[in-house]
Amino acid sequence: MSITIRPLPLSELHLTQGFNLPPDQAGFADMPMVSMRNPDGRDGHLIEYNGGPAGFFAIDRHYGAEQTYAPEGVIGLRMFLIDHAQQGKGVASGACRLLKTYLPQHYDAPECWLTVNERNPGARKAYLNGGFVDTGEMYLDGGFGPQHILRLPLR
Repeated sequence: MSITIRPLPLSELHLTQGFNLPPDQAGFADMPMVSMRNPDGRDGHLIEYNGGPAGFFAIDRHYGAEQTYAPEGVIGLRMFLIDHAQQGKGVASGACRLLKTYLPQHYDAPECWLTVNERNPGARKAYLNGGFVDTGEMYLDGGFGPQHILRLPLR
């Protein structure tokens, strides 16, 4: 099993066009074509599995300045998704494990933060398996229910 991550410029966003999520996951992340329509402060990244597109995430460079629960200077992981056809193969956990070394190559930030909905235990498990640490706090202002706040030390 080969999992890699690379930057995804807007000119290559079409590589994610065939992605879809099952109905029970659709509310947790927008498709890349939607989430990158107005990419102000966000960079897209492609997750590849055995050489083909398998997932996507965006890094929010302004996360620490915009989220009251996050410290200044941190980046945020947004819209992390694995295409439904690639789920159940360890791609999410494998990609999360790569973030610890991948992100410092592209960003000068001490940590990466995210929120994950409490109704999405599979995603939370993948993040924790990948090295993220639960802060023990909850974000309650999301429109889709309470979310766990996690962080990944990068230094």
